[in-house]
Amino acid sequence: MKRENTPLNIIERENSRISLICSVVTLVALAVILRLLSYQIIEKPKLEGEQAQERAVTLTETEAAAPVRSTATVVAVGDNLFHSSVYESGRAADDSLNYDHLYVHVKDLIQAADLAIVDEETMFTDDRDLHSFYPLFATPTEAGDALVEAGFDVVECATNHADDYGTPLIEETLNFWRTQHPEITVLGIHDSPEDAEKIKVREVNGIRIAFLDYTYGTNSGGPPSDAPYVLDSFGEGSSRVASMVKKAREQADCVIFIAHWGMEGEAMPTEYEKQWATFLMKQGVDVLIGGHPHILQPCGRLADNAGHDMVIFYSLGNFISAQINLEELLEGMACFTIQKTEENGNVSIEILDPVVKPMVMHYDLYAEDKKNMSVYMLEDYTDELALQHSDNGYLNGPLTVKNLGRKFQEIMSINVMPSSGTELLDVYFGGDGEMYDAYGGYVEDTASITEYQYYSEKGIDIENTLYSDKEIDFTADPDDTTASGGTADFDDTADYDNTADYDDTGYYEEEEY
Repeated sequence: MKRENTPLNIIERENSRISLICSVVTLVALAVILRLLSYQIIEKPKLEGEQAQERAVTLTETEAAAPVRSTATVVAVGDNLFHSSVYESGRAADDSLNYDHLYVHVKDLIQAADLAIVDEETMFTDDRDLHSFYPLFATPTEAGDALVEAGFDVVECATNHADDYGTPLIEETLNFWRTQHPEITVLGIHDSPEDAEKIKVREVNGIRIAFLDYTYGTNSGGPPSDAPYVLDSFGEGSSRVASMVKKAREQADCVIFIAHWGMEGEAMPTEYEKQWATFLMKQGVDVLIGGHPHILQPCGRLADNAGHDMVIFYSLGNFISAQINLEELLEGMACFTIQKTEENGNVSIEILDPVVKPMVMHYDLYAEDKKNMSVYMLEDYTDELALQHSDNGYLNGPLTVKNLGRKFQEIMSINVMPSSGTELLDVYFGGDGEMYDAYGGYVEDTASITEYQYYSEKGIDIENTLYSDKEIDFTADPDDTTASGGTADFDDTADYDNTADYDDTGYYEEEEY
């Protein structure tokens, strides 16, 4: 056969060639296998790790760029003022005192908020012999217990009645809060210069909120010269107030300022209020809550071209009282949300959805148990209850749900023209309620106007609106006063003449039972 006759060296060469080819193929295969193993064992995990790290970095950067928001809901009410019948409504047969009944119909709304603020108009004492009412007030400490039970967190005390009985009752009030309810933040009064320098701050849902509380003055002429620190007063001067606002801004995300100011019984903010409002907005206050007039005043938002922005409630009226006029029984609960946004290392604050919800102070002095005295939301009040009210129809028409709603619309429709003036910032008030300059000279208010003058210019006689069967648009032009309509949005930039003569009818007295 051919194969048998092939020379050996040729066969060996062929076998060698085949072996070489097989070796090369084997080496190539091994190289491929090793490459695959290297990729699977070393390179692929490394690549996947690098890709995962890149994704993690990208995710972290995305998360860092996304804004983080937190919110806190706030409610605030007006003057908690214990007249004699309010005091008696809480007295039991055994002579013990309890005032929980005053707040039972609004308690749920108060407790539902993240933060609740109330103006405690008067100082507290446990001395029954000192308990007194208009014109000098000393209120039982049980009133404070009831405020806590109702759900309030912050109590403002800088009022015109704060020093009715001097420094001793201020100190007793502070001692009551510190020993009985240390969780409550108390504003406006102090028992030491050191405490007067402290900014009161509460943290709510991660938002640090600072509070300041100042009064225009007091009925007794202010704190004694040897203890000026006991009461926060605008009379300390605009520089002092500005420095405290600055300190508050440095310690908190949001600043809420409470102001005891204005003319009692007047729905139109005074020039004094408007000048201080503009000044406080420029200092960086976020929310300004006013009280003292015992009736409602408008609310809105102030802003300027420099980027300042502030929500303002000029006056929330009374909260608890036994005053007798319809507009004194109508009152408001301020509601708003503080929103804090953190983004790229920056923090910003917005005040969302500010609104005033109307309330009514109801009392039936002829009820057998004397407990038929309580504040209601207007939406929960009825004409049946109004008929039981002890003083139905004392002023401007009968007390009805419709008339209360109309009065609320009338006041909230006032378009307040902001003031750029500064001449009233550093005046002080005497015990007679008049303004004086630093040298004791009388300062006349020539810029303020009354609500009556404001509406007279619009052709609306507010003294008779509650007797009218017509629907009145309080925002209408002077030649259109009969059109139906609701409360207009507050516009703090509208043109309005606020230079009309001011009709000062004298110092207003708090009528009560």
